Amino acid sequence: MKHFFRSIKYLRPYRVRLAAAMVCVVFIMLLWAGGLGALLPGVKILISDEGLHDWAWRSMTEDRLDAKVVARVIRGEHRFGDKRLDVTDYLDVVKLDKKTSAAEAGLQETEWLVGLSDENGEVQFLNAYELAKVIGKTAGEQKINLLVYDPHTCTGRVIKNIPLEDVGYFSRLLGALSDRLPYDQYTLLLILLGFGIVVTILRDIFRFAQEYLVQSAVYRGLMDLRCDNYNVVLHLPTTFFSEKGVTDSMSRFIHDTGELARGQITLFGKTLVEPGKLIGSFTVAMCLSWRLTLLTMVVGPPAFFVIRKFGKIMKRASRRALESWSDILGVLEETLSGIRVVKTYTMEGAERRRFFRVNRALLKEQWRMAAIDSATSPAVEAIGIIAAMGAVAVAGYWVINHPDVMDQGRFLALMACLAAMFDPVRKLAHVNTRFQRADAAAKRVFELQDQPTEKIVRNAPPLPRHCQSIEFKNITFRYPNAADDALKDINLTIPAGQTLAIVGPNGCGKTTLVSLLPRLIDPAAGKVLVDGADVGEYSVRSLRRQIGMVTQDSVIFHASIGENIAYGKRRPAPGEVESAAQKAFVDEFVAEMPDGYETMVGEHGSTLSGGQKQRIAIARAILRDPTILIFDEATSQIDPDSEQKIHQALAEFRKGRTTLLIAHSLSTVLEADRIAVMDAGRIVDTGTHAELLERCELYGQLYKEDKTG
Repeated sequence: MKHFFRSIKYLRPYRVRLAAAMVCVVFIMLLWAGGLGALLPGVKILISDEGLHDWAWRSMTEDRLDAKVVARVIRGEHRFGDKRLDVTDYLDVVKLDKKTSAAEAGLQETEWLVGLSDENGEVQFLNAYELAKVIGKTAGEQKINLLVYDPHTCTGRVIKNIPLEDVGYFSRLLGALSDRLPYDQYTLLLILLGFGIVVTILRDIFRFAQEYLVQSAVYRGLMDLRCDNYNVVLHLPTTFFSEKGVTDSMSRFIHDTGELARGQITLFGKTLVEPGKLIGSFTVAMCLSWRLTLLTMVVGPPAFFVIRKFGKIMKRASRRALESWSDILGVLEETLSGIRVVKTYTMEGAERRRFFRVNRALLKEQWRMAAIDSATSPAVEAIGIIAAMGAVAVAGYWVINHPDVMDQGRFLALMACLAAMFDPVRKLAHVNTRFQRADAAAKRVFELQDQPTEKIVRNAPPLPRHCQSIEFKNITFRYPNAADDALKDINLTIPAGQTLAIVGPNGCGKTTLVSLLPRLIDPAAGKVLVDGADVGEYSVRSLRRQIGMVTQDSVIFHASIGENIAYGKRRPAPGEVESAAQKAFVDEFVAEMPDGYETMVGEHGSTLSGGQKQRIAIARAILRDPTILIFDEATSQIDPDSEQKIHQALAEFRKGRTTLLIAHSLSTVLEADRIAVMDAGRIVDTGTHAELLERCELYGQLYKEDKTG
């Protein structure tokens, strides 16, 4: 779970919201406990002969005498001295500690309390709840004279000066309620139902506030996490994407962070609310019967074992499912971006089967996760029910054989509290599996964040504007997991202002070589020097700001044409965009568009032709006004007429700038000052076109193939 808890640091800026959510949890817990606490009065009102007021008076009497008393009906005729015992029910002393004041005054267990005597010896027989009311209402620290009847000897007596104890908090609360509530049971029931409605509404208000505060904090923290990861991605070396691909990173941004958010919401949602409800239920249950409540706690160890075991399986399955999501995104991206090729080559069936395979792999992991998720709650519930049935058996025995220990009302209220206890436990069983899924997602999210970024020297000085030379010195480079070096012992010097064309067969390392200059990749050995300065020791930004680059695959963003040309220059001066567009002949097709340079292009420039996209990319490089130009197959998608015009514009624009030009078509490099021929990662020769035709066999072969092609 370390990866998941690592994500919690993103919630620290929003800790006030989370603190407010925790306050809401406290109120939810108290209201939940209050609702459960109203169960016993409700039971007393509905099914018990002892109403709320009688219960309150009897409870106060028990506190006053520090004894357990039960109201019972008189059966048969009994006499108290020479008088007939004229009551219909009485208070039976079923439990009495011998160390209490009442016991020391002479009161004994199993005796009946049937009335009171005044100072003059006059006796007054009182029914059970009449007597309980008088005793309960008597002020504390006073003494009373109790009429006591012993059913075993059939004799009555007066116990004088029995000191009364103080009333406990619970009995005092019951008494205060009974003083303020009507005696009619139906009216009491309506009041109790109204109380339940108020408690429910208040609890739901706090639940809404708690869930909203948690989710708003989580989504804000998630936004910060995505921004941090995006910043990391922007500074990852290009070799990371050539090795891992783009769709895997996209999956971590989209699906993995979503799974992580659900885990955080669960942590500050159910993980706080349900334990709060559990504590409330447990507290009320302990007040009703601490022995039976503790008996049900035997469910803890086996439930913990089941939850922990299922959680481990869930984590493994969740990680594999997230990887399968990445595979699906990869297939979708490839198929949809290449839909024209798919249709042209009638490969719909093959792509459908490929998608089915990765989709099936995801389904298998989702089945496994569904099985675990579905089994967790029933397993924990079964364990809980077994423990609850044991508690019911014991409680039922007490109700049937020892009603003085537990009456029917207390039994029903306790069962309701135990059920309320196990409901949060059942819900919390899903929490662990949710955390395991979130932890698997967090691991993948932070794996991306922990990737080594481009090598940047802190406080590196800016690189002065290039004016002397570019040198590749003893360069060796190998891509990750590759068997051979892509570049081998490269040594090449380019004077400032010179145009160098680089030619060679496919895969010989041309693009890799020019990628070293803007530090898109760093050499494994050797140095890249600009004006004699090692670029690795200077600010990357100051280096790249001097470079304009146009690649074979023109990158066009979903923005206007003007914004695409101005990309890389934050605030172009008025007219600069149009000037660069004219030099790249962009103005020829922009003039035909109703919105001109404000015309929005589709995703990846889908509304433009290949030649139009390439011209925009060239205009972007021209606007940057770089000292170094890199053209990698820059005119490969342009029609011959536009190519000729662009060559004319570039011939003028290259003056005073160092230019590296890569082209398969040798006709585009004839105007270069010098040509470097590469093969298998090495430079085999350099010179002019005429010199290379005379002495370089590979160049001659390439030129011949280009002419015949």
